[in-house]
Amino acid sequence: MKIPQIKNLIACVSQKYSSQGLLILTLCLGLALSGCSRFEFNQAKSNAEKGLKQQTPAEKKCMVETSAPSSDLVTRLDDTLLKTKESKTWPLSENDRCKRQIPYHFTVVSVSPTIVIGAPAKSSPSSCSANNAAIHCLRSKKLTGYYDVDTKFTHTPGLVWFSPEHGPRLFDVPAHANSIYLMIGGQSARLKRKGDQWIFVRKH
Repeated sequence: MKIPQIKNLIACVSQKYSSQGLLILTLCLGLALSGCSRFEFNQAKSNAEKGLKQQTPAEKKCMVETSAPSSDLVTRLDDTLLKTKESKTWPLSENDRCKRQIPYHFTVVSVSPTIVIGAPAKSSPSSCSANNAAIHCLRSKKLTGYYDVDTKFTHTPGLVWFSPEHGPRLFDVPAHANSIYLMIGGQSARLKRKGDQWIFVRKH
């Protein structure tokens, strides 16, 4: 074999392996970049998980208070309302995201038996507030709002009533009724309407 042919063969072999080397180098660079991207993704995921773990103590602040005895009137009212299906749709309070905003102005017209009337908050102003918490205002412990205590209330469309002794449910007050008779816990009671006022009347 002539010397020029040998030189040409060596050049071809060198060029072939040089191309393969370039290809291998390209693959290595690609794997390295992929590894960096995977590392950045895993790092971002790890940071997100750490952020969620850091939020866990804040979530614990939403735990419901259990210090009050179950016989406490406000606790009984709160527990009854929170078990109703309607309360699941009530909006969270803007001031306390751990509590739901009561969309009614509730009035406790009787303690024994316990009867509570609810008027839609939008159409019924309440005398109870953080700046005017009178003696007849009972502040809710597990919800955002108050319970008025009175034997009368104003008639408005959309009235409801509930009683812890009658189970976790909101009952509608008939819009055109002038009198309502209730039997709760073996005791009878009557709600009588006079004009735009409803009055609680105990029956024996």
